[in-house]
Amino acid sequence: GVQLLTWAQSPTRDARGVSREDAMRLFIAAELPENLIETLSETSAVLRESVRGRYVGPNLFHVTLAFLGEVDSRRADDAATALKQALDGHTPFTATLGDLGSFGNRNSATLWQGFDTASAEAFAVLARDVRAALSVHGLPYDAKAFRTHVTLMRAADLSHGTLPSPLTATGAVS
Repeated sequence: GVQLLTWAQSPTRDARGVSREDAMRLFIAAELPENLIETLSETSAVLRESVRGRYVGPNLFHVTLAFLGEVDSRRADDAATALKQALDGHTPFTATLGDLGSFGNRNSATLWQGFDTASAEAFAVLARDVRAALSVHGLPYDAKAFRTHVTLMRAADLSHGTLPSPLTATGAVS
């Protein structure tokens, strides 16, 4: 399903480094079916043979639909309400894993696996609706352009050649 998740345990720290007991870092993410997580894990294992970096554990595989960042804990209920409204009318869809890609420079990149075109579009519609509902509730979020992906590795060193082909699978996202 799609859930409101905390990125870090409270307390968080403000810009001055002062602890904030009343804040949490939130994001909204689509969870993936077990067979896609298994396939992503297998791709990750293949990548470990040729790419150095910090691998993301399979328990953290998801598609981020909106990153809210620091949110006053009293507004978490508003975010949950916005999510519920955004999901109204959405039905489960089939998602198929696609190609590998990266963000950042080749010496310290974020390595990810995407989805086929139809799946990416379904996630994009979901992200658009989630972000619109957050806006209606006055909840700011990171407005970077949405790109459907699952992060496999951070600080990846991609300077040593080409990546292997990823494994692919199809599963239902609800």
